[in-house]
Amino acid sequence: MKKKITSKKAVIFDFDDTLAKTRYGKELGLKLASIKIYDFLRGKGTNTGSFRDLYRKIRKTTCQIENKGIYNRNIWWFFIIKELFKISPPKNFLEELTEIYWNAVKKKSELYKDAISTLVYLKNKKYILGMVTDTDGVKELKSERIKKLNLKKWFNFIVVAGEDVRQTKPDKAPFLLITRKLNLKPHQCIFVGNNIYVDVLGAKKAGMATVLVKRDNCQAKIKPDQVIKTLVELKKIVL
Repeated sequence: MKKKITSKKAVIFDFDDTLAKTRYGKELGLKLASIKIYDFLRGKGTNTGSFRDLYRKIRKTTCQIENKGIYNRNIWWFFIIKELFKISPPKNFLEELTEIYWNAVKKKSELYKDAISTLVYLKNKKYILGMVTDTDGVKELKSERIKKLNLKKWFNFIVVAGEDVRQTKPDKAPFLLITRKLNLKPHQCIFVGNNIYVDVLGAKKAGMATVLVKRDNCQAKIKPDQVIKTLVELKKIVL
């Protein structure tokens, strides 16, 4: 039986792969962008090896870039092409890749089936709801994606880290900003996210209780207060 988290006034959520299933869209977007990069390089007479080899390199490199807190996809593509193949791609090509990527993400994104019912439950329990999510690297794009899924109306306030505040997660600044906007102290808040290094670590540094939505097999020394596999399990651990 899961231990209850008590005496909290707010539940604050992450967006991508916590409330919204976006992983498949991001994978598709990266693959479509990689095909364009492959064709671009082949057109320059560059020996890229097979597409599979190139895609493997691109996936590895983008993970490294994102782990550094760089979310601007134009920078991703420039770094990949320049660093791996010593070619400077034109700006309009970078923008085309970014558009292809985000169109795929938006097309494939959907809410987890228990997202709305969980938000309704928490609202009925008189919890204040907030969201802290990182920028997509293009101003207002994250807000547009949240709006497209009809989520904004459920939240008292949403912080887009990297836009509303300069720092991105896991810096504690965006977590502290949401508490100020909600007129609460960090210890009065529960943060719910799927990334232990970004969501749990950042919320812990800010002084919040933490719940990890474990959607993969990632292991880490950082320990959340609770671990769940689905959002509906929140009903068992919040009072």
